[in-house]
Amino acid sequence: MNVLSPVTALVSAMLPVGVGLSQGEHLGAAGLVGLPLALAAVVLVSAGHGSGTARPSRTALLLALGAGAAIALQLIFLHQAPSDSGVAPLIVGRAVSSAVTLAAAGLMYRKLGSEKPAYAMSAAAGVLDSLANLLFLLAARSGDLAVVAVITALYPAGTVLLARSVLAERIHRGQLIGLGTAAVAVSLLALT
Repeated sequence: MNVLSPVTALVSAMLPVGVGLSQGEHLGAAGLVGLPLALAAVVLVSAGHGSGTARPSRTALLLALGAGAAIALQLIFLHQAPSDSGVAPLIVGRAVSSAVTLAAAGLMYRKLGSEKPAYAMSAAAGVLDSLANLLFLLAARSGDLAVVAVITALYPAGTVLLARSVLAERIHRGQLIGLGTAAVAVSLLALT
């Protein structure tokens, strides 16, 4: 995960940045400094202690790239939705993903045996995911896709902070540097 998480986050940031810039978005001086800083922060925050020794399999790396591309495409498509569409794109997206998830759960119901999923936790995660998508949609409608997608890709920083406060996990030096870099990068990107 120390290698795969940054790959997923970087792909999920870089594709929307490319699309945003190719569609004519321009970054000011603060954005030109903040954008690469934010991307560096993603890698630093995501990488745990001893990440240099991890070597993911080719399959795992391809899955991480695919996950990043899927996240990026969702962000790009949400940004492309007409502003007068309200939250309809989110409702349609949630309906499709829920139907697929419920169909898969139905097919696997008997195979799960004693290891049945935590339905309440899954539902809570779905609600939080929907809220995150709503906040992204609102941010993307009032800002540049390149900037909003990169800030969104900083999600590992929140995970690290939650792991520290909830699970009492240690924050390693590289992650601490990454958190500081993220703070500076977000401040610079907010100025664009």
